[in-house]
Amino acid sequence: VSVALPDIGESLGIDTGTAAWVTIIYMMVLAGLLIPFARICSNIGVRWVLTIGFAVFTVSSLFCGIFDSFPVLIASRGLQGIGAAMLAAAGPICCTEHMPRNRLAYGLAIITIGSSIGYAVGPALGGVIVELLSWHWVFLINIPIGLAIIPIAYFAIPAASEKKRDANLDLVGAATLFISLSSGIFAIETLAYPELRLYTGIAAMLFAVFAVFFIRWELRHPEPLLKLSMFRAFDFTSVFLCLMFVNVAYMTMIYLGPFYMEICMGLTPMETGALLFIPALITAVTGMPVSKMSDRWGRRPFCIIAGLVTALSLAMYMVFAETMDVFTLCIILIPQGLGWAFVGGPMASRLVEHAGGERDMAASMTNEAYYVGGTIGLALSAMVFTLFSHSDGVDIADVTADAFADGFIAACAVALVFAVAIAVLSYVVRDN
Repeated sequence: VSVALPDIGESLGIDTGTAAWVTIIYMMVLAGLLIPFARICSNIGVRWVLTIGFAVFTVSSLFCGIFDSFPVLIASRGLQGIGAAMLAAAGPICCTEHMPRNRLAYGLAIITIGSSIGYAVGPALGGVIVELLSWHWVFLINIPIGLAIIPIAYFAIPAASEKKRDANLDLVGAATLFISLSSGIFAIETLAYPELRLYTGIAAMLFAVFAVFFIRWELRHPEPLLKLSMFRAFDFTSVFLCLMFVNVAYMTMIYLGPFYMEICMGLTPMETGALLFIPALITAVTGMPVSKMSDRWGRRPFCIIAGLVTALSLAMYMVFAETMDVFTLCIILIPQGLGWAFVGGPMASRLVEHAGGERDMAASMTNEAYYVGGTIGLALSAMVFTLFSHSDGVDIADVTADAFADGFIAACAVALVFAVAIAVLSYVVRDN
């Protein structure tokens, strides 16, 4: 969708900063509602949540694509965020509820591989769709996919194995968490827009106030939305941070990488898209075998390797940024793809295994960590890039090759710190 923002702005007569709300509102709603939907899944099972989530996502995609109205588009993207939150919460819980423990990493790897391929292929596919059709089809393409998946989701999950547990949803906790997380996401997403600084500050204050209120409320509630006692355990918190740091580090490569290929290497959008298939293919091919091995031999070594190969990719980008050729880039893209393969099943399973009795909630929190980490990574990489490329107020596509390389190297250096932290924390935490 981010690729289509310029065309959306031109079509609807809005500027780039306003068009960014198409992405911001989606991420705010998704991050704010993921944990409440995870609790609902944990209480009643995933079958209906997953099925309704696909339906909501499909219908909202239709609304996004057929109306040439910016307010309707924003409202539809908010609705789409609700559907996405349901899917992000229910997907991992399907694995903890319906797969044996010795196959848990295998199941979670399937989800991660799908996400990583989407991250890699999405921008290229979106560019092709916008170029050949229109921005409307970025949303309309979801409709036939959704219509095919809805009956599969309903009939594939056996109703007899669904949980039936009477439990009240902590509505106050859900509301305060939503306000806190959505405000925090808004503050992070708008850091790169100087004209929104006032709103960024207000959102940051709302985040702090409601985060404190949420923590105090949850600690006193008999049936809390999120059992914060999980985070008192060093191992659980460390693995959660690792999952966040993965996307903080990867966002530099995912966000700045395509621009680097076009601006510094002179590649066309189609050539860039073709090269981005390499890490996605590496992840798809190696993710399942790696997850099977972690089910058999333990998670720790694979999580350490995830941090190391991610650090290797970033270090190679830094070394070769000013002299890069296509062959060298292809070599770098291999460990970039391997990093996600070693993260998916092993690290997500590790979080579940250190969660005690909250396995279902922990499974969904893997996605919360990914989304929050990705948001932080995007804002951080954009901020560092702008600072070191001296491109404040300049569209990223108009930055000179030399200036872009300076900003890209600096952003990779910051991301490298997070990749090393992944390896260190993964080494410190023992397998449960």
